[in-house]
Amino acid sequence: MDSAPDWIDPDRDDVLSPSALRGLANPIRLQLLELLQADGPATATGLGEKVGLSTGVLSYHLRVLAEHGFIVEDAERGTGRDRWWKAVRRSTSFTFRMPEDAGAADPDEATEEAARYLRLVAEQSYRRTIAFIDAVSGPVEELAELPWTVTDLPLRLTDDEARALRSEVLDLLARYRRAPETPDAAGTMRAHAVFQLFPESP
Repeated sequence: MDSAPDWIDPDRDDVLSPSALRGLANPIRLQLLELLQADGPATATGLGEKVGLSTGVLSYHLRVLAEHGFIVEDAERGTGRDRWWKAVRRSTSFTFRMPEDAGAADPDEATEEAARYLRLVAEQSYRRTIAFIDAVSGPVEELAELPWTVTDLPLRLTDDEARALRSEVLDLLARYRRAPETPDAAGTMRAHAVFQLFPESP
């Protein structure tokens, strides 16, 4: 995989290498970071209402995210009783090739950490997809008008074609991203675009 793609804004987007994943390769922390990136600053209490966990459990995971630089306290919102947290970057991506990982002391450990993180991302995407399918209901005529899709498209690609496709799709998706503070137009809904491109097993 290449380093940061063109659509990444280094001031607003994180591109993580295997060595940077240790604090994030946990399902609760991954979910908390995504919520803070999508919805903006929140307290442990507010996040607990969304994920169904106690503030004590969430406070621990929020501290770990802060220790690894993924989130910081929002001093402008915080009070003596409630600590508000905000994401440092608006999105988090991953690449196997980052300069700081060159000559890593334990490349096998870095690869295992990366695989653990990618499994979490894939499992989370699977759960969201199944939840969407389970929630679909209504007359066929109405369902046919929905804008959403779950598509599996077989392709035959060279390495160069795969790189070009990846770049074009991510550039397109980036055009539709809005910051949490941007006012939503009427009818706006939170949505997830899941892009996976990989070869079939031999």
